[in-house]
Amino acid sequence: MITEKDTIKCESIFNDDRTHRFLWKRVWNKDKPLMAVIMLNPCHSDNIVTDTTTSLVVNNVARLEEYGGVEILNLYSLLTPKLNFRWNDDSDLNHEDNDSYIKKAAEECKTVLLAWGRSGNINQRIEERIVQVINLLQPYEDKLFMITDGIRIGLHPLTPCLINSWKIIPYK
Repeated sequence: MITEKDTIKCESIFNDDRTHRFLWKRVWNKDKPLMAVIMLNPCHSDNIVTDTTTSLVVNNVARLEEYGGVEILNLYSLLTPKLNFRWNDDSDLNHEDNDSYIKKAAEECKTVLLAWGRSGNINQRIEERIVQVINLLQPYEDKLFMITDGIRIGLHPLTPCLINSWKIIPYK
């Protein structure tokens, strides 16, 4: 019989009223570098409960075997299952502190995976926010990567063909 035991360090950073999440972090091997994954918006994950997307991100980063953990960040920091651009302006959707956490993760992590999918292709406000974040990440352009299935690029972690493994390529 084989018994395996592991310890995973968990960290989440929220604003004071827990309506915005800036960082969701898991570290399972402190001797390996971290990957930052930037997606669209946080749904509901905290240190104990995770959503499907968050679980898939952790599984696929671990399967890459070169990383010891993941930091999940988002273009928008509002905790919501679905962004509503009809009733909210960007100050409701994105807390002013969010960009500082994105920049700090880019400084500290070996790789920054741009994983918001193709949402910028269908929404002008998301496209504008993507441009802001790409400009913020300009000093770290050598660390920027995207997910591909070998044909399409810039995919989201929930893309069905990517659920069990990722291929990442440099962002251009």
